Amino acid sequence: MLSSKVARSLSLRSSSPWMKHLNSICSNGSSKAASASSVVSLRRCLSSEASDWIPDVSMDTDVVHGGVVPCEKTGAILTPVYMSTTFVQESVDKYLEKGYSYSRTNNPTVKMLEEKVAKIENGYDSICVGTGMAATASCINAFMNTGDHCVITNCSYGGTNRICREQFVPLGMEFDFVDFTDPKNVEAAIKPNTKLIFSESPTNPTLTLADLDAISEIAQKHGILHVCDSTFATPYVCRPLDHG
Repeated sequence: MLSSKVARSLSLRSSSPWMKHLNSICSNGSSKAASASSVVSLRRCLSSEASDWIPDVSMDTDVVHGGVVPCEKTGAILTPVYMSTTFVQESVDKYLEKGYSYSRTNNPTVKMLEEKVAKIENGYDSICVGTGMAATASCINAFMNTGDHCVITNCSYGGTNRICREQFVPLGMEFDFVDFTDPKNVEAAIKPNTKLIFSESPTNPTLTLADLDAISEIAQKHGILHVCDSTFATPYVCRPLDHG
């Protein structure tokens, strides 16, 4: 197992642009032999720009360095933990020019984490919150109102099931808990007021799987948002955004 991981790691590293450049230097005995394009690639790899730094790498590298921008002043690679609650502002009119005003809404450390999560999930952006249930509640609060209906897996995480029944049902929202192992059950449960399809794959703790591609097709067909809790899988195993 260890030998295979080492071999894979070396293989990934040897295929990266900067390693190709270094290999070229070693094999030719002089950096003069390196092509202009490889020099550009190396310069990009050593750049402090977020869009250029360490391009074309494996997920292992993105997990560590994704969303990280080296500090131009100190050269520090990793983003520090910013403990500040508020940030200095030039004026009331320009209070967001630096991008941050109050850590509860935005913070350089949290922003780095959000960019990292978006990158490894193949997403456009992300919002990081304190707990998994905070994420679940945020989704339902954001996309459902009184009178709206949600089709949700009957094998959902206990906290998800409980918050739907005990917090959101009293607010006038409707939930149908159905077997998501057969996408036909999902489509059959859709109503005119359905606004959300909430899947979980693999489920916690039974590891039941759902056909995310098929369920996403159903959601798109009916103009409904499909949300998936893939906590157990992590992006290493499943990235729901890749499945619609």
